[in-house]
Amino acid sequence: MNRSLLIADDEALIRQGIIARLEYLNLKPNKVYEAENGRQALEIMKKHKVDIVITDIRMADMDGITFIKEARPNFPKVQFIILSGYAEFSYAEQAIRLNVGTYLLKPIANDALKEAIEGAIARLEEGESLSKKVIEATQSITEMKNNIFEKNVNDLLRDEDAYKRKEVYDEVDEKFPLKNRWLMLGIINVDGNSYEQKQFKHNDIDLILFVIKNVFNELQIKSDKIIVNNRADRNQLYTILSHENKNMLRKEAEQIYTRLQNVLWRSMGISLTIGISGENDMLSFKNTKEAQKALLERMVHGNSNLYFFNDIKFLSTYKFPTAEFNMLHQYIERRDVVNIDFMLNTLFSEEMVKKYNITYIRIAWVRIINMLLKTVNLSPKNVEKLVLNLEYLDSFHSLNDLKSYLNSLILDCLQIDGDIDINSKNKVKLAIKYIEDNFNIDISINDLADKFAISPNYFSTIFKKETGQTTMNYIKTLRLNKACEYLKYSDKSVADIAKEVGYQDSQYFFKVFKKAIGQTPLAYRRLHSK
Repeated sequence: MNRSLLIADDEALIRQGIIARLEYLNLKPNKVYEAENGRQALEIMKKHKVDIVITDIRMADMDGITFIKEARPNFPKVQFIILSGYAEFSYAEQAIRLNVGTYLLKPIANDALKEAIEGAIARLEEGESLSKKVIEATQSITEMKNNIFEKNVNDLLRDEDAYKRKEVYDEVDEKFPLKNRWLMLGIINVDGNSYEQKQFKHNDIDLILFVIKNVFNELQIKSDKIIVNNRADRNQLYTILSHENKNMLRKEAEQIYTRLQNVLWRSMGISLTIGISGENDMLSFKNTKEAQKALLERMVHGNSNLYFFNDIKFLSTYKFPTAEFNMLHQYIERRDVVNIDFMLNTLFSEEMVKKYNITYIRIAWVRIINMLLKTVNLSPKNVEKLVLNLEYLDSFHSLNDLKSYLNSLILDCLQIDGDIDINSKNKVKLAIKYIEDNFNIDISINDLADKFAISPNYFSTIFKKETGQTTMNYIKTLRLNKACEYLKYSDKSVADIAKEVGYQDSQYFFKVFKKAIGQTPLAYRRLHSK
């Protein structure tokens, strides 16, 4: 019996006798707890998962009825069986009011005990089945609502006239604030070079988008934010920032998108280019046109950057010094202190700034912060500090102050030592998603480690730290849970089920199942089959 049982009785011989009878009836629980009175029983239930309770009525300190009264509010799913040598109707009446499954009189007949236990198991399974259906229905409704919301957002962004349909706008506004707000759209594009390292393939795009969404939702900014699929382009995501203060949006966008790019590049080797619209007071096709136009700048100035629609005029009018920024990046990678200083003086010379304008300084500043995030292995704390440096740009009084600060910032970053993978949690989340989608094929630790660019030993360590299980145990548990579902709800043979869940050798599956579940697959099916 794959259930846990608590026996509360002040006589040890009776407790042991019940355990012996259950074993004789082939109903021995996987875990048995014993208590001498109701108070002890309550303490056990607080510390351990208990499915079924057999309790005597007459016990010292706390009797069975009082025990059930106190336990029932906190443990509503537990099945109680009352055991008593007293046939008074008052006890049975109280048991009924407490929704006790069975009332047994001593001495207990084997058939009565077996019927009581099997009845308790049946009620547990019925309750679990109902709970599962409720959860599935809730998830289905949530998923349906999310799909409708995503479709409405896509309609507003892709249909020139959708914003005129008040009902669509209102439905989106119910979940995400649009009215009386300034809005900024970002189109996140997964760059093709993310696949060149062969760490990911193009058919892994759903996994990649899953991680991007997860990271984006975890990042904190003052603006409201959402992220949804771009239904017109499987390689892209739409993100929207919403704030009452128009001036906040640019700074917020620089911070969150820079952090997002850094996390994805550091943890997964995934390169993102992001096109960002201007600040608009209405969510409409105008936002999309602006963000798309900004994203196109990657064709001229390269991937893995942020492109703001408001900067396009500047980028188009003046020849941006792309070659000089590439050289600075190389000097940072080589830790060439002399040439870093020389290149900063070149990029922020009075001649250069006069040639361009203040917009150039802002673009250059963000580019350099991005370079450092991608080049230097920083701790999460220092990454956060570096991203927040984006806010300091408005505080400088001269170009010399700016150059001096950037030079010190770069040197400080280059002196930081650290090879710790700051985004191991995200790699584990991606690995878990991959395992859940592919548990029925051969998966080894070496394959997973290679896929997510971590050494096998380190992968095993962080996987166990994050999940509490070894990788192989996690895969085995997934397979056995799926096998149990097939045994319960399908007519497939054991051999076919073994193959369905990733075991080509049905005899080996038989052994693994029996050792883990405590029953053969056929015995499990006989007990649980629907």
